Amino acid sequence: MTEWIEGVLKHSETELKLLGLDQTPLGPVITTFIKELHGTLGNQPSIMKSLLKQVGDLIDKKPLAPITEKDFVDDRCVRYPYIYKTGEKYYNDRAVVFKKSYDDPSSQYVYQGQHRSKQEITLPYVLREKVFLLP
Repeated sequence: MTEWIEGVLKHSETELKLLGLDQTPLGPVITTFIKELHGTLGNQPSIMKSLLKQVGDLIDKKPLAPITEKDFVDDRCVRYPYIYKTGEKYYNDRAVVFKKSYDDPSSQYVYQGQHRSKQEITLPYVLREKVFLLP
């Protein structure tokens, strides 16, 4: 292991211990996950963080690969229920998310007013939510 990952693991173990997670099965799962990511990717913190975001997207059942015409049955996207086709146009009802801060875990979607969550999209489409910060 490199000095960098050893430092990350030491920091992680300290923080997990302060939260009491070292006494649960969750603590070792987290440190093992970090070790295995490093074992696969090496010293690549930005790629590791990107993969963590993708894991979150999978948990939220969001598509990672581009949406194409093949993903539609009866004008509905079979991979993501908020994407659909009307006439010749495609829409994502959750293209814009409203939050109080970028790291806010709660998301709000607005369908009336000047700023709306629904946006017209073009295929192939890679899901990238735009975040609009609420005052």
